[in-house]
Amino acid sequence: MMSTAKIFILSLAIVVVATPSSFAEMLSQLGVGYGMEFKENKDLEQYEIFWRQPLPYKTTFGDSWNVTTSVEVGATLLREEGCDNDETGRFSLMPQVIFGPHDMVNFIVGVGAGFMVGETEFTGQNLGGSFLFNSKVGAQLVLGEHWGLEYVFYHQSNAGIYDYNIGLNMHHFAVSYKF
Repeated sequence: MMSTAKIFILSLAIVVVATPSSFAEMLSQLGVGYGMEFKENKDLEQYEIFWRQPLPYKTTFGDSWNVTTSVEVGATLLREEGCDNDETGRFSLMPQVIFGPHDMVNFIVGVGAGFMVGETEFTGQNLGGSFLFNSKVGAQLVLGEHWGLEYVFYHQSNAGIYDYNIGLNMHHFAVSYKF
């Protein structure tokens, strides 16, 4: 049976290899972000690096609403502030729809899955196990040709497949660079 890490690496390889040359006009994004839990354990925080790769679907609604699709691959350090050994790594793959009324503002909606390596139980918050489902809903402000600022509401849950399913609900801020 394939391990979760092998499945994730294989999925990432498929995304990179399957990217056709027609993506030349669509730009990839590399970003870093910081998030903090606001519902349960307010000492939980995350530090993320992500790669957002455009997918082939792109359309326009009306005169100005652009709709594109992408897949985001993320690697995150999740830690509990003030605790020396309560941290974990998280890796996820998240298909996304990005839409906006013009080129300066985008709205991001995504749902994906991933896994954690390390601790899954924090003070007052047991995430249940290593497999997870996650989602993002937020906005991106485009600053010039390459830069973007983002705010997303991030949710993580195991959808009840483990005995515990407290989940995460985070305010997440990010900076992205298009190239």
